[in-house]
Amino acid sequence: MSLIKSFALLALVALAAGQVQIKTKAKKFQPAVAQNIISREVCGDVYETGTGGSIISPNYPTGYNNGDSCGWFLTAENGNRIAVVIHDLDTESGYDVLTILDGVTGESPVLVELSGQASNFAVLSTQPSIFVGFTSDSSVNGPGFNASWTQVNPQDNLELFGL
Repeated sequence: MSLIKSFALLALVALAAGQVQIKTKAKKFQPAVAQNIISREVCGDVYETGTGGSIISPNYPTGYNNGDSCGWFLTAENGNRIAVVIHDLDTESGYDVLTILDGVTGESPVLVELSGQASNFAVLSTQPSIFVGFTSDSSVNGPGFNASWTQVNPQDNLELFGL
């Protein structure tokens, strides 16, 4: 099975599983959120260029901290797109949010905001760079999330992703 078909299947399974709040309305990311990414040594604020890797919330799966704010700036090689797969997400619904932007600037559109519980959910960028951000509030927390990213050739059949 091709990589594209695998990601598409994972996305369908995640949508069927339910229990996740998803906001996919195209809107601009608020630059103030990016300025709040201060836990640089502990979580994220990582700049990666390559063919793929992993993205894990602090202390996963034993639980992230109150007030965590993390960012991962990812760039694929050779102009490829990026596919992010959320293998497991368990956060305080509506308050602790994983946000994925289609680009790495404050003007980049939001691809998806996830909160609550989900598994095997795939997101595909339209360009070679992507931002993954995670913020938690000051009260209840959960296990967090475990995700991975890989580059995808834009010449592949992307209709499986609904693009």
